[in-house]
Amino acid sequence: MARPSGDDLTPTPPPVAATAATAQQAWAAVRVGACDVGRGLFAARTISEGEAILRFEGPVLTLAEVRAKGPHSANALQVGINRYLDLIEPGVLVNHSCEPNAGIREMVMLVALAEIAADEEIRFDYSTTVGDFWTMPCRCGRATCRGVVASFASLPEQVRATYVGLGVVQPFLIDTPSSR
Repeated sequence: MARPSGDDLTPTPPPVAATAATAQQAWAAVRVGACDVGRGLFAARTISEGEAILRFEGPVLTLAEVRAKGPHSANALQVGINRYLDLIEPGVLVNHSCEPNAGIREMVMLVALAEIAADEEIRFDYSTTVGDFWTMPCRCGRATCRGVVASFASLPEQVRATYVGLGVVQPFLIDTPSSR
């Protein structure tokens, strides 16, 4: 069960210690492969809509710790106002898309938003997890590419509403003044 953290009221995820069983399960549906932006995560088999793909794991960091990492900070998944996971494989290899086929539920579970065919790259919209001022150029190449990955609040209202309706927005980003 999630509990409030000490410096904010945002729940922190349960401990995410990797075990042999969770690591094996995480790798059962995915494989690593080359993609247009380097390496990515691909479906090793057909993944059904709504199916859990993997649980993101890694050490919990504060925003200051993430910023201290410099360019590698893009590997952190924001799970609270001042809480991030420093992602490990396979989760760190999930790339961004402005037209994602996956999303994050329950702060750390990557789920399929539609059926994902075997050998299709798995991508989620990083903006559904970003509440700070971090940005990066977008290289997803989709027709609806926004050109930059930025905070959830920066997304067009219709896009935000769609993601909220799909249940793939980090809870700390919903019902805040900047998300309206």
